[in-house]
Amino acid sequence: MARPRGFDEESVLDNAMNIFWSKGFESTSVQDLVEETGLNRASMYASFGDKKALFLRVLDHYSQKISSERFANLREIEDGREAIEKTFRDTAKTGCAEGKHKGCLIVNSGMELAPHDPETAAIAHQAFRRVEDMFAAALSRGIKHGTISKDKNIRALARFLAGSIQGVQLMSRRGADRETLEDYTNTILEVLN
Repeated sequence: MARPRGFDEESVLDNAMNIFWSKGFESTSVQDLVEETGLNRASMYASFGDKKALFLRVLDHYSQKISSERFANLREIEDGREAIEKTFRDTAKTGCAEGKHKGCLIVNSGMELAPHDPETAAIAHQAFRRVEDMFAAALSRGIKHGTISKDKNIRALARFLAGSIQGVQLMSRRGADRETLEDYTNTILEVLN
């Protein structure tokens, strides 16, 4: 009979996510993970496998939790233009909040690992495609509501917006100030006119 786990898996994944998000995959040591999660090495390896396996679980957890929250407006606000504008403005606002200069874990990981790690590259590609699809759906709703011009190329514009939101997140990661992020966001949103 297997013993029940003596820890909350979501809490462990949250803590591991925070350290990977702050330091990146390569700079995070197993000791960092042990200290951050409160698990001993044996429990961590038995429950999650090696550092890479835990990292891949964390990326999935991040996608389910943080990305879902970050892009909720794209799914929930009926007027697509309003949804897109709110998503960008919230991302810029959060990105320059004190202590929040972490950007996006998937974008950061894609930049760090995708060139030489096919698993991370695939996860980053899938995440980008999901965001692109959410922008496309919001654009379609905006056209339907008459707040976005009918002559826009939805797929091309969705790709541009998905790449641009990554740009906001990367600028946040490097510590861009509020004015810079707002200027960048306002310029991006001009494409909706």
